[in-house]
Amino acid sequence: MAAVPFYIDPFRTPLIVDKRPRPQGCDYAPLPPGAYEHAARPVFAAHVGPGDLVIASFGTLLGSPRSTQLTWPVNSPYLADPCPWDASCLCPDCDAVKSDDNQPVPLYGRVVLSTDDGVCDVWDADDVALVIPAALLLLPALT
Repeated sequence: MAAVPFYIDPFRTPLIVDKRPRPQGCDYAPLPPGAYEHAARPVFAAHVGPGDLVIASFGTLLGSPRSTQLTWPVNSPYLADPCPWDASCLCPDCDAVKSDDNQPVPLYGRVVLSTDDGVCDVWDADDVALVIPAALLLLPALT
């Protein structure tokens, strides 16, 4: 199946949502029962809601034109529990974000979409996540 371009912001490059099935294998956990990829939507990280299932991020593939952003599946889909980023957090991911001198400070700040085992999943607020909204999930075991 072909990739589908998505335009969520007229000032950004198109996002290409890869419509091939989610990668299988030891590096990628399957989607939980009741989560259907056709329900996925691209949203800014700042707009990810509690209980949304994060399944991918977007990035430029090396060697491809910079005019498109392709989906990059997350290894293990997770339910979001978003909160503002706390610069005083001492977890390894927050520490890496603070110490990366090459990373410009994002215009709209940062957000933490999840904290697992004391490690934050930090996103720039204007980065785009591919999520299955909580309202479209049928996950009685996870809710």
